Amino acid sequence: MREDAERMVGRAVMESMKRSVQAREVFRKVLGDVADSFPEAGDLPAADVIDSPEEVVVYIDLPGTKKELIDLAVTEDALTIKAKFERPAGTYTSRERAEAETSRRVKLNSEIKPEQVRAKYEDGVLEVHLPKLIVVKPKAVPIE
Repeated sequence: MREDAERMVGRAVMESMKRSVQAREVFRKVLGDVADSFPEAGDLPAADVIDSPEEVVVYIDLPGTKKELIDLAVTEDALTIKAKFERPAGTYTSRERAEAETSRRVKLNSEIKPEQVRAKYEDGVLEVHLPKLIVVKPKAVPIE
């Protein structure tokens, strides 16, 4: 049913719904219970993207997970992170932390070299270094 809703409304609108409380209320009226299956903005792991001439560095907050429970995939223009969290057993009277699994796709503004990506996870933060695909500038040759 979620896929049908995405096709009906479009990905861009769905992204705005995730980030806007007002948009979420409008979609709740239009889509009914289907809108409740989409994550709130707070459910997405926070991400910072730093662009330098040589590389793109992405920092993703994943507190409460272990390195072994993080799945990282990269293409020439996007980074996808999936992480699972081990929830303590018991009857919850309040549950405010992120769900047991989360994912985030970060679109990159530059093409990168997927085979040279490096990542480390420390203190709840995943740090990913993505070397850019360097384009060699042609040298001007004077004509005699």
